[in-house]
Amino acid sequence: MLAQGLTILTLLLDPKVIVLGGGVSHAGDALFGPLELGVSAGLAWRERPAIVRSGLGGDAGRAGAGLLAFTAAR
Repeated sequence: MLAQGLTILTLLLDPKVIVLGGGVSHAGDALFGPLELGVSAGLAWRERPAIVRSGLGGDAGRAGAGLLAFTAAR
């Protein structure tokens, strides 16, 4: 289902890179290998965007929440 969603996202927005963060990014090759194959299969006429793990890994959600709180506190 994630591959299908990313395929639709790619067809609508044409991103060059898709960055996955949060807990899902810890799955590594068990997730990213099949995900890349699934997205490639759905994009028969164009290249698949790069699908990479966020540099923040599992801390992406906390960092985003902290940034929102900081911005709201100003």
